Amino acid sequence: MTEYPMTYEEYEKRVTELFLKLYPEDKQHVAKERLQQLLEKEPEFIEGLYAETCFRYRSPHVYGETCKQFFDDYLLKSIPVNTLNLLLGGKLD
Repeated sequence: MTEYPMTYEEYEKRVTELFLKLYPEDKQHVAKERLQQLLEKEPEFIEGLYAETCFRYRSPHVYGETCKQFFDDYLLKSIPVNTLNLLLGGKLD
């Protein structure tokens, strides 16, 4: 059991799903390949995003009551998914 709304495995799966949904179905394979390449080079990358989300979640002294929403899809898209998109997105030809 975790003190967070998602385990790391659930978080990784959800962030990956949200990231891939940014792209048309015919381009998702390219985005998936780019993500796999990133994780081969930096296997702890998504773990770092999870750690950051967990810090925000348990930091009402910094983020106020908004901190309890950091595992919701809206904020997952805004922070970790957007981070992946900035790193890996772009022309997917």
